[in-house]
Amino acid sequence: MTYHSPYSSHTSRRARRAPLWPKLLGVLIVLTILVAGGLVLYQSGFRLSLARLGVATSTAALGATPTGAVAASSGTPVAPGNANGAGALPPTATIAGTPAGSANGTPAFATPKGDDMRSIAQAFVDRWNAKDYSGMYDLISSTDQAGIARDKFTSRYEGIAQEAGLIQLKATLGTPPRGANEFPVHVEMQSSLVGPITDDNTIPMRQDNGAWRIGWTPSLIFKDLGDGLIRYQPDIPQRGRILDRKGRVLAQEGLVDQIGVVPGQIQNEPQFLDTLSKALGVPSDVIKAKYAKAQPDWFVPVKVLPDPLPADLDHTLKTLPGIAVRKVQDRVYPQGTLAAHIVGYMTEVSADELKTLAAKGYIAGDRIGRAGIEAWGEQYLAGKKGGQLTIIDPNDSKVRKVIAQRKSEPSGDITLTIDLDLQKALEDAMGDRASSGVILDPASGGIIAMASHPTFDPNSFILGIDDKEWARLNDEQLRPLWGRATQFVYPSGSIFKVVTATAAVEALGDTPDTVIPCPATYSLPGAPNVWRDWTYPNAQGDMTLTTAITRSCDTVFYELGKELDDKDPNILPTFARKFGLGSPTGLQELPEAAGTVPDPKWKRETLNDGWATGDAINFAIGQGFFLATPLQMANLYNAIANGGTLLRPFLAAKVTLPDGKVVYAGARKELAKLPTSPTSMNMIHKGMYDVINAPNGTAVAPFVGSPIVVAGKTGTAEVPPNADHAWFASFAPADTPKITVLTMVEHGGAGSQVAAPVARHVYDVYAALGQP
Repeated sequence: MTYHSPYSSHTSRRARRAPLWPKLLGVLIVLTILVAGGLVLYQSGFRLSLARLGVATSTAALGATPTGAVAASSGTPVAPGNANGAGALPPTATIAGTPAGSANGTPAFATPKGDDMRSIAQAFVDRWNAKDYSGMYDLISSTDQAGIARDKFTSRYEGIAQEAGLIQLKATLGTPPRGANEFPVHVEMQSSLVGPITDDNTIPMRQDNGAWRIGWTPSLIFKDLGDGLIRYQPDIPQRGRILDRKGRVLAQEGLVDQIGVVPGQIQNEPQFLDTLSKALGVPSDVIKAKYAKAQPDWFVPVKVLPDPLPADLDHTLKTLPGIAVRKVQDRVYPQGTLAAHIVGYMTEVSADELKTLAAKGYIAGDRIGRAGIEAWGEQYLAGKKGGQLTIIDPNDSKVRKVIAQRKSEPSGDITLTIDLDLQKALEDAMGDRASSGVILDPASGGIIAMASHPTFDPNSFILGIDDKEWARLNDEQLRPLWGRATQFVYPSGSIFKVVTATAAVEALGDTPDTVIPCPATYSLPGAPNVWRDWTYPNAQGDMTLTTAITRSCDTVFYELGKELDDKDPNILPTFARKFGLGSPTGLQELPEAAGTVPDPKWKRETLNDGWATGDAINFAIGQGFFLATPLQMANLYNAIANGGTLLRPFLAAKVTLPDGKVVYAGARKELAKLPTSPTSMNMIHKGMYDVINAPNGTAVAPFVGSPIVVAGKTGTAEVPPNADHAWFASFAPADTPKITVLTMVEHGGAGSQVAAPVARHVYDVYAALGQP
């Protein structure tokens, strides 16, 4: 049979073989399919591999998505993706079911099971919840990836999250209408700046090379964002004031003078730098480095000074081309160093602190109270920030949409118990010596004055601290930033003796009139140690217990310490604790040390050593292992002044809002009753009265001619090989105490000669103010 082809004239021999062209055509078709499929797979795999490596597959920008906004007035460029150069989104709580992170720190999400719409949309939402913005990028369509590079995509999310102050975000995928290629998504956010935010949006899906992918636009970050920017406009209440008890300002918002350079206006640079360096005390090279890279018309801050400037400096700056002075609002401390440890200071929050403070509305550049009332009262002084979060046009011309807003809450003024007149009197009398002092109100426990020297100026933390001052502030010997009245502990010396005398009456059965010998030295039978009467080199003879307080006879109290220890080593430590020693006073506004009340248990646990009678003998005169803060000793004497009630000291009298509402009030708080009977309390009062008013008192000389009758107790604590610490505890008027004054001078010498005169000056000012 012959096969006849209409397209050829093959012979019968050729016709008997199968024709080749159908086979060749089939092979060609198969090869074409395989090559085309391979190219698709290769392109997809290559793009995905690059994406996994963080390499952008396209450098094209997304429409009008900004890559850098207009520079701020200082010349600092603004970061892309937001309106003010915000950073990364702070961490949020772990999302349940979120996979562990990969080696490079990016959450390692598994590839969605299948390319169906819901699995891709759900994966996109999961990665959004986990802040895996790079992982989200992998799920958007290739068309959208071509419109925005990976780094631009991630920075857009991060920048907007920072600008909005987002600290939590949870997106929940909904169910789409039948047949729809989009998914509803409900997003709940918590902003540290404006509070809760909800956004109901839609995630569009599109086919991409046979698979479903996210049809991404910036409006998936915030609905209606489009090519716009997110802008937060803060509403920040003015920080509250710190006032003394009479309303005088210790801290407030005020004007400071910002001295700056305008580089393009400099005429003779060498002369300019020399003159400005001498005027401001800033090295020439430091000044030049500040404006070296600035534009000619920029204002480059060099130093901030209090307003108004001194007349000679003001004249120099006004006649120096290239200098500009701006008056700006900032925190100011009109009293300077006065009461610095009470008032405290402020500094900027750190990046690490923002991880937790962002939840309270703090942003980079904000200042926060670091010490003193500025720190304790931060919640009152700062108020509560409000503001408005909006979508604005790319050119910042108008607001398109308000996303969320929160009203600010006003700050409060803190009125202290401090009296500036007496604070100044105390600090003036202390001078430059390492010293401290406390003045208390016996009726309430309020702190009328409290000081620590060396001190510092809180203004320097606002105006700037030069290297010399920074070194001084960090000097381990001076420690000017530490409050000696509350944070330093010392042996108190003889002002502790009122505790020992009380224990003798209440535990040993002695009376104020019990006669006790006062030899020049004291020793234990068979022991080599010899304790001396520090006050007088010769024996003072027999004296009553009351007179022993007045004369401060050490050897009397050595014997009492031994007798108490013989009866029970824990008696004197127990009495000391009941006088408020060995634990903080309860002051809430400032940090304070606990001090040490030694006893057998303490010595065994702390020093791995046994208790000895010598320990009790030293303890009886406020020496040995005993340590206390000046505030503790002041509080002890304040309780004696008021008749036996140990009160909690406090500094904040009240916090008042602008409308007059009082939101906090300090108040008298009883801590305990002293372990005294009327007999022992009268003994202490009589002994202290005679210290100053009897001919044989140890502090008669400093109070000759005093306008007010004072009762007091001197103390001199030995700290070999250094000079002694000088103490003086007192109250006045002696019969009806209205004020308690304690002064302490480190290594000052005798309490009667050094610490008592400081107190005398305070009482003179107190009387001059018309106090009783």
